[in-house]
Parts: sequence; C-alpha cells; structure tokens
Amino acid sequence: MSSSDPDSRLLLLMRHGKAESGSGQPDHERALAEKGLTQAQLVGEYLTAQNVQVSQVLVSDAQRTTQTWEAVASAMPGFDGEVSFHEEIYTGGAADLLALLHGVDRHLPVVLVVGHEPTISTLASALAGEDSDAGSIAQARIGMPTGSVAVLSGALGSWEELKEESLTLHTIVRP
Repeated sequence: MSSSDPDSRLLLLMRHGKAESGSGQPDHERALAEKGLTQAQLVGEYLTAQNVQVSQVLVSDAQRTTQTWEAVASAMPGFDGEVSFHEEIYTGGAADLLALLHGVDRHLPVVLVVGHEPTISTLASALAGEDSDAGSIAQARIGMPTGSVAVLSGALGSWEELKEESLTLHTIVRP
C-alpha cells in the first residue's frame, strides 16, 4: 500500500477461523478449532507476503474472533498497528460495523476487521462497486467461508466517506 496516496484505503473483512462446536457453552465463548488456528495463521502469512501494513484492527470481542486475530498477528512479526475489541461487531449487523469504520482515523489507510457471518459478507457485498470481481461478489452474496478475507480498496478522503458501492472488491482469500 503506497503512502504517497493519502486517499487510498484498503479494507480487509475477515470471518473468524473455524470454531469448535457449541457443545453446551455460550456462543460468545466458543474457541477456535485447530483448523481455525491454521486458517488464521495462513491469513497472517498471506498479508505479510503481500507486504500489507495493517494500521488498525477492529475485532469482535468473542473468543473465536480474538483467537483468530492473535493467530493472524503471530504470523505478522512486524505488526505495529492499533487493535481494538468491540461487542457491537459480535452483536450488531453491517450498519453497526459500517458505523465503527466511519470512526477510524483518516490517517490510517489499512483496516482489518475480524468478525462474523452474515455481517462480514453482507458488508463486503454492499461496499463492492461496479469494478469489483464478479466471482468475489457472488461469494460474498452466498456467504464467506470460515477464515476467509474480503480484500477491498478505493480512493476515499476518510473512512467517514465509506458507503455502498464505494470500494472495489478484488478477491476473497480462502485459506
């Protein structure tokens, strides 16, 4: 991501990795399965290999999303961005997540969100403009697999300008 273009934004919308089955525990407390840890580490390796410098991470406060972020971060040794945890990513929908994104500092060009379905795919689909990859839009409309990441970018003066069809959905990375 070039720092020479102050209006360039990169948004990564990630569904948490594969979680353990509910088996009597509250949904909020469900942990990642071994497969989910592997998926998340692969995403971190992918971001590192692509030289993506994440500047802000918004994470649901559920256990499986927190563990997903920790596993992603473990594969990103140079990470020095800001991380915050939000109940509304767990309890809310796409509009709530969009409102959170509107509050991101305008000087932070790359944001990663770690959340849940159907919010992640709904928002990815809504933000995708006409130049987006058709296969990725179709996948977002169906739903995103566990551990996958929607990669969107576009020219926005600030995160407050983020709205429907304002970004290009380039791909959905499926680890």
